[in-house]
Amino acid sequence: MWKLKEIVTDKDFWISTFVIPGALFGIATTVLTFIEFDKSCKKFILFGLLVISFIHILYKLLKSLLLKKIILNIDGSEIEIKKGDIFTFPRNIYKVISFNEFFDTIVDDQIISRASLNGQYLNKFYPDTSELDKKIIQDSRMQLRIVEKNVTRPLGGNKTRYRLGSIYKDMDFFLVAFSKFDDENKANLMLHEYANCLINFWNEVNGLYAQQEVVVPLLGSGITRHKDFTANPQQLLEVMLWTFKISKVKFREPSKITILLHGNHHKEINFYKLKEFEKNGI
Repeated sequence: MWKLKEIVTDKDFWISTFVIPGALFGIATTVLTFIEFDKSCKKFILFGLLVISFIHILYKLLKSLLLKKIILNIDGSEIEIKKGDIFTFPRNIYKVISFNEFFDTIVDDQIISRASLNGQYLNKFYPDTSELDKKIIQDSRMQLRIVEKNVTRPLGGNKTRYRLGSIYKDMDFFLVAFSKFDDENKANLMLHEYANCLINFWNEVNGLYAQQEVVVPLLGSGITRHKDFTANPQQLLEVMLWTFKISKVKFREPSKITILLHGNHHKEINFYKLKEFEKNGI
C-alpha cells in the first residue's frame, strides 16, 4: 500500500502517464474540428478515448507497482538493481563481500556468522583462513589503509584496524571493510560513518574495477547496527545511490554496477521512486 501511495502522489508519474492519452485526445480534437461526425459517433469516440486512457493509466500504475528490478543511468554510469545471489556470478565480474574494519576471518557465529555473505565466502574459498589473514596484512596497498595496529580485543579477532571503505582485491572479489566492531565484537556504524564509508568505497572501486562489471550487495542490511539512525532497505539503497552520485564516480562502458537485494528485501523497495536518482540536483 505504501508503494501505491508514493506512486500516485508523484507528479512526474502523472506527467509521463498522461503523454499518450493527451496525444490521443489532441489527435481526436483535431480530427473532429475538420471532419463532421454525428453526435452518437462523437460520444463513441469520446467513450473509446476514456476507456483507452483508463487502461493505459492502470497499466502504467501496475507496471510501476510490480517492478522487481530497474536499470538506472546516473551521470553516465549504468546501475542495475535486482534480487540475486552474488555467488552465481561468473569470474569475469567483480563481486563485493563486506567484512568488518579488522577483516576478521573467524567463522564461529560469534565474530562472523556462517549465514552471512563473508561467512559463506570464507567457508567456500578458505578452509585455512590464516592464508587470507597473511595476504591482507602483507599487501602493500592495504598497509596504506591501516589506521591502528595491535588493537586490544578482549573477545579475540585480528588486531589491525583498517579505514572504513578500504578494499582488498582477492581473485575476482572485492573484500571491503564496512562495519566497526566494539569490544563485544558487535558490528555498528553511525550515519556519518556509513555515508563516508560508502563514498570511500566507491572511490576504491573506481581505482580497481578495470572496466569490469561490479556486483555489490545492499551494504548495511546485514548484522550492522546503526547507532544513531534507523534505516529500512529502501533508505539504505537510496544512501548507496546518493553517495555514488556525489562521489562523482563514472564507470566507462561496457562496465556497470549491479546492486543485489537479498532475501525478501526487493519487496521493501519502491523501484519506481529510484528513477529520481537519474535527475540532476538530488
